[in-house]
Amino acid sequence: MTTPAHTTGSDGKTLYYGDLSAPHELQVFLEMRDRASARMVKVLLETIRQLADAGKVVVKFHFAGAIDDSVGGDGDQQAVAALAAASDAGQKQLIGYLGALFDNQPFPPGEDKFSDASVLLSVANGVDGLRSSDFDQKVSGHTYVTWAGESISTFETFGLPGTPAVWYDKENIPVVTVEGEVDTDPQKFLSQIKQS
Repeated sequence: MTTPAHTTGSDGKTLYYGDLSAPHELQVFLEMRDRASARMVKVLLETIRQLADAGKVVVKFHFAGAIDDSVGGDGDQQAVAALAAASDAGQKQLIGYLGALFDNQPFPPGEDKFSDASVLLSVANGVDGLRSSDFDQKVSGHTYVTWAGESISTFETFGLPGTPAVWYDKENIPVVTVEGEVDTDPQKFLSQIKQS
């Protein structure tokens, strides 16, 4: 199995952003076809990126694949595989592409447009320094699809009911209501981290 750059954890199944030696750890749990994950990313991704860029945290991304399992298709897995290819291009490309994919998340999820390499490549056009023959070949050639499946399979080990979720040094920071509505903003999120 080919493993992308900027991975950590058992057998390199976790993509990360920032410096692994940072004093704190943010674990972010997402699903690429999940609407609540998209809403949370829209609200918090820039704040999370700034914390990592300032050296305060390292961000570890974990991905679920529940919609692939329940609705069908493999858009969750294909999108995570494309993120892995972006990680090879660099951390800034990884975080930029993550935001871009959620900004362009197909709706309804059942359409599963993330299973189409041409859609994943089209979204990459909006990320500086990402599109290249190497990236394109890895997405179109499904280089990291097996890795993505293995990465997604680790989600259940965390015992979470679903996505999105955020842990700060293993302490849960509430970000959504039971109904899946985003229940945070940058100021509230930062205050919760400081208190924990």
